[in-house]
Amino acid sequence: MIRRHANLNVYKEIFSSKDFIRTAVGAFLIPGAYLAKDIYLQPLPAVSVMDMILMISILINGVPIIIEAVKGIAQRQVNVDELVSIAIVACIVTGNFLEAAVVSSIMVAGALVEEAVSDSARNAIESLVQMTPDTALLEKNGEEVTVTVSQIARGDILLVKTGGVIPVDGTVTDGACAVDESAVTGESVPKPKAPGDEVWAGTLNTDGFIRVRAERVGRDSTMGKIISMVTAAEQSKVQSAKIVDRYAGWFTPVILSCALLTFIITRDIERAITVLIVGCPCSFILAGPVATVSAIGNASRHGILVKGGIYLENMGKALGIFFDKTGTLTSGEPAVKEVVCAQAGMNKKNLIRIAGALELKMNHPLARAIVQKARDWELNIPDARDIINIPGRGIRGNVAGQAVEIMASDKFSDNGYTCVEIRIDQQTAGWIYMQDQPRTAAAKVIRQLKSQGIKDLAVLSGDQDAPVKMLCDQIGIDTVWARQSPADKLRLIQGYDRGMLVYVGDGVNDAPALKAADTGIAMGLNGSDAALDTADIVLMNDRLENLVYLFSLGRTLRRTIQICIAVSFLINLGSVISGSMGWLTPVWGAVTHNAGSLIVVGLSASIGYFAKKNLDGL
Repeated sequence: MIRRHANLNVYKEIFSSKDFIRTAVGAFLIPGAYLAKDIYLQPLPAVSVMDMILMISILINGVPIIIEAVKGIAQRQVNVDELVSIAIVACIVTGNFLEAAVVSSIMVAGALVEEAVSDSARNAIESLVQMTPDTALLEKNGEEVTVTVSQIARGDILLVKTGGVIPVDGTVTDGACAVDESAVTGESVPKPKAPGDEVWAGTLNTDGFIRVRAERVGRDSTMGKIISMVTAAEQSKVQSAKIVDRYAGWFTPVILSCALLTFIITRDIERAITVLIVGCPCSFILAGPVATVSAIGNASRHGILVKGGIYLENMGKALGIFFDKTGTLTSGEPAVKEVVCAQAGMNKKNLIRIAGALELKMNHPLARAIVQKARDWELNIPDARDIINIPGRGIRGNVAGQAVEIMASDKFSDNGYTCVEIRIDQQTAGWIYMQDQPRTAAAKVIRQLKSQGIKDLAVLSGDQDAPVKMLCDQIGIDTVWARQSPADKLRLIQGYDRGMLVYVGDGVNDAPALKAADTGIAMGLNGSDAALDTADIVLMNDRLENLVYLFSLGRTLRRTIQICIAVSFLINLGSVISGSMGWLTPVWGAVTHNAGSLIVVGLSASIGYFAKKNLDGL
């Protein structure tokens, strides 16, 4: 019973539940019993009406605890209900019906309050689920048809009107609107959407009308994946709380021994019962789960998807953070600055057109820059075949029967440009020069990370030396590794031996590095599918400044769990001693027990507040 109410996966409104109503009825019988304390049943003067009413209260609130304890024993599981059950039975056997009724009611009511407070710390899942509509408007044979979301198939055309929630991930085919994407990215400012733009399930059409071609539905949608991942994350355990697992295996025999020893020494059954009640380590067991749930839920409200509390905890212990460059520390939107031809008969537009044919199939920021230049010049991009991506080096394929290669080049890199060389049939046809700008917040973020005690900051990039060095000089990072392939990045991360390491990349080309780091963080706005599948943490809004918050949150999580464990241990130890000395009665023992649990839950639920407060001085 108590164990069940400590379960953090219960998502209902506690105070309108049948459990609450039953508990309240059982508790209100206790003062009613006092009114009948001088009334006895005839012809049984030894049996008072007060005792009868108290027994009914025990049946309502105490028996379910005993039943859960028996189930736990039958399943050979450690169950905190066992100690309270023994105490309740002992009270009944010794005729202390009042203590048994009061203890039962306090313990169950306290468990309900714990659950209510815990739920307030983990509302993220429920709010996400509510954001996804159950039905949608399907366009079929020129008519609007209302269907359930589960009936939608890929390729269906859906109608989304002003005020409507987009039910699937898809592409806008017609119309224009503004979409509030805060459910996914945490950004409250609506973004304009036009034909060709991507939209996500669970986001809100604030103004306009669009037709959307369904691409991903239900669990496959971005929102579906977020819900699944946050649900799984809230089940995860952190290293700091593993002491609880070790303690849980032997606390029952220890407390039973303490209660038995108390009775043998004092011959006072009431003291032994009190020891059993206060010895239940509910607050101890709640410390890790509630803090983890609170931290993950708080992160989700900032547009940050965390796949497990362990990754936040790793950030709290990290001494180093390595960055990818393009799309991570830069805006991710490089622009073509110059096109130089190297062959007679080759002009700039034709060079961009041919390069665009290969890059159209890629999602790298440099590829998008070349494709955008082709579109700006209104060029007809031809089809490309047999495309092969060479990680960290370039791409090759066939365009109109010609073998085309696009490879990284050092030409003009001293000027801070990123250069690629275009080869046609193994002959250099020209070069394309591009330049990206640091993110606006990059320099400030690096300063704040240093102020938080991050010792090792470095950039690992596949770009040429000069552009990477120029960026690092601008934002304040001294350690630079340029010309790094994915394998090179992997070796550098695996070779880091100074402690926990965090890697931040774009989630597409950095998969090995993201997986190798103790915590991999992906910028999720572009290529969010790859980011969701690869990284441990995803910044759905691509806000680099959220890194500073994550480090603060990770450290606050570790510190909060450690404080809660210490507080729980001291309260339990003090209560056991007080109970054995006769300073606590069973009733006050139950009150003390639940007060300790509420203190721990309250501290854990406020973890987001303390994490933000730690940033105020930066």
